[in-house]
Amino acid sequence: MTELLWHFPTAAGALLCLLGCCVGSFINVIVYRLPMMRAHPERTGGFNLALPSSSCPHCGHVIRPQHNLPVVSYLWLRGRSACCSKPINRRYAVTEVATGLLSVLIYLWLLNQHLDAHQLTTELLPSLLLVWWLMAITAMLWHSSIDTQALWQSLLWLGLIANLQRASTTLTEGILAVCAVYVLALLTTASVAFMRRRKGSSAEQASYPALDPSWHGLAALAAWFSWPGAEALSLGAAVAVVVAAFELRSAPKTGNAEATGALGTRAVQFGMVVAVSVAWLQRLNLG
Repeated sequence: MTELLWHFPTAAGALLCLLGCCVGSFINVIVYRLPMMRAHPERTGGFNLALPSSSCPHCGHVIRPQHNLPVVSYLWLRGRSACCSKPINRRYAVTEVATGLLSVLIYLWLLNQHLDAHQLTTELLPSLLLVWWLMAITAMLWHSSIDTQALWQSLLWLGLIANLQRASTTLTEGILAVCAVYVLALLTTASVAFMRRRKGSSAEQASYPALDPSWHGLAALAAWFSWPGAEALSLGAAVAVVVAAFELRSAPKTGNAEATGALGTRAVQFGMVVAVSVAWLQRLNLG
């Protein structure tokens, strides 16, 4: 594998593009099924990310393998379902193409960092995993700001595992940073719940399952980078502000506190995606 990545960049890039498109296809499955699994927990016994087989969202007909190929099937069927001729949402093909292109760009970017063969293979896998997870989180955020919790939590564990190949102090600092984030999250949530109860309104008890997904995003950021640089945090905060301003301007003014909170949660998580991306690029440059 090392020889392929180092001596045959064109072939390696093509294979990574194909792999990325396949991962993008699975990201589409995650975005479609995770909200359904949360909304209908009684179905989790026979309905998960692997089972049952993919089916047409319009008529429920099981999609044949030849009609489920990333990008190729969409072009072959001209953007329509093979069973009922209903239009297929373009976001499926866009997600697959974007994931494939990003996979190749990460590989080419690493090639230009003057790394040796060992460093290239060591950095490529965590870089690809990080990009794929961030793509899944970004795709999910366009539909639901709540169902990203599981993705952020799994990204947190990936960050701690990725730090195993680095100095032991980095892993220790990452664990301590994650603990600090969750302690802060529980204290903040408990304080807000206490103030609401004093005002006579109902509030949930402070608990780990009830935490806003933004806290899990911050914990994932801490797991990967312990204490991220100011530039990554500043860019992430700027993106969060821009997204929040845009959504508040375009959203209907209902005065609903829960709807406003959901917009804020989505904006903060978009900022987290940018902060993680920038911090990772900075780490590779320093490495």
